[in-house]
Amino acid sequence: MDYSIPRLLHFMSQLKLLNPEKFLDSIMKVSKHLRYATIYDLKGNMLHRRKMDGVVDLLTEEQNKIALNHTIESWNFRNTLSEKIGKPKYTLQVYDNFMRILYPFGEKMLLIVTFDDASGHNDIIERIQKILSGSYTETGKKS
Repeated sequence: MDYSIPRLLHFMSQLKLLNPEKFLDSIMKVSKHLRYATIYDLKGNMLHRRKMDGVVDLLTEEQNKIALNHTIESWNFRNTLSEKIGKPKYTLQVYDNFMRILYPFGEKMLLIVTFDDASGHNDIIERIQKILSGSYTETGKKS
């Protein structure tokens, strides 16, 4: 068993979300433009992942691992500055072909969500933050 799974389940229970798969499913329902929703520990281990049907990977598995390592290094660096600038709430990375949002997920994990529509990113960010805070009510509609 991965050492991070108990930590993930503990954090999920604090959010009153006992099923990581259902949690990620709720994230994926935020918008039809989402590509992935993935929970990683800060060592780069993928704990849970959801992928939108029909999504084609833009990076190879090796390129994705390298990019993830850089992402985690940057996240850890931001955390070293938290006493001076505050804890990161999320990070938005904008590329030509997609956008990626990183959220802290407990103390030792990241929720990474990618999507392909730049026009509605504020709404997507707000909805995901509401899910993480436990105040999101799904209307059944995707933006």
